[in-house]
Amino acid sequence: MMKGITTLARILLLLILFPAFDALSGLNHNTACAEKMKIILQQADRLQGGEKRSPTGNIEPVRSVSGNVVFLHENMLLNCDKATEFLESSIVELEGNIFMTDRELEIHCDKALYYTETGIAKLSGNVHGKLRENNLIARSKRALIDNPGNQLWLFDDAAAWQAERQLTGDTILVQLKKIGEKKKAESVKISGNAFFAARDTLDMTRQLYNQISGKTILIKLSEEEKITGIKVDSQARSLYHAYDNQESPAGVNYSSGNTILMSFREGALNRIAVNGNVEGKQYPNKLRGRSSINLPGFRLRYNDRPEFR
Repeated sequence: MMKGITTLARILLLLILFPAFDALSGLNHNTACAEKMKIILQQADRLQGGEKRSPTGNIEPVRSVSGNVVFLHENMLLNCDKATEFLESSIVELEGNIFMTDRELEIHCDKALYYTETGIAKLSGNVHGKLRENNLIARSKRALIDNPGNQLWLFDDAAAWQAERQLTGDTILVQLKKIGEKKKAESVKISGNAFFAARDTLDMTRQLYNQISGKTILIKLSEEEKITGIKVDSQARSLYHAYDNQESPAGVNYSSGNTILMSFREGALNRIAVNGNVEGKQYPNKLRGRSSINLPGFRLRYNDRPEFR
């Protein structure tokens, strides 16, 4: 009996939450019909209606669903424990065990507001996600997904990792680009207490990290997602481990200035230019690996990196 009630509830949900009853006849992957739907409820256990104050501040009629909730909006799949659809402002409030994916980007959080008219989602509470193509993993306290604009914003103690690179700052903006069927990172901008650390690939001990810090760091990436350029603005600092032509250690280079520009060839540093209030020094090899020469704020946070099944 309970199974029959649950099935009936799901049918009622489909009838009520789809924009029109006629849409039911086009559920067999009918693209033209799907484009007219604001959001499709694929699954839920329970339904209730009523009124509630929306994020816009107005009292609106709502439809609330709970239990194994699954929505589909264009290419975005949304899962959660509970959802409230505000019928006038076209906002869906999601709560509990939230999982969103467009099959390229997947992200988890505790609470979210999804704006169906713009395809923008505002996330909060233990936000963490990854870009599947290059295994870029990130976490923050708040985030914003701009699906049409191919942007991921991370706010408040934001951190991101890719292989043995770490980025941290107050805000991280990942600009994505659709290349064929894949979505790849085109650039990453870190703002506020910006720090970028990358393991020195020539170091056999695997303990040394090249470091960059400043108020803002802009990292440009190729289609193969190799670094092509880095720009550091305001209180710019860099620390990198130097090598001679035989790839033997040749000290550690420190530079600071108003702006640092770096260019890369095949992912390796090719040129560095420091402008405005320039300072620099070369540390001897005996200081390689000493914590005393690290840039202020250097801290590896791999223990904070979320894991995904």
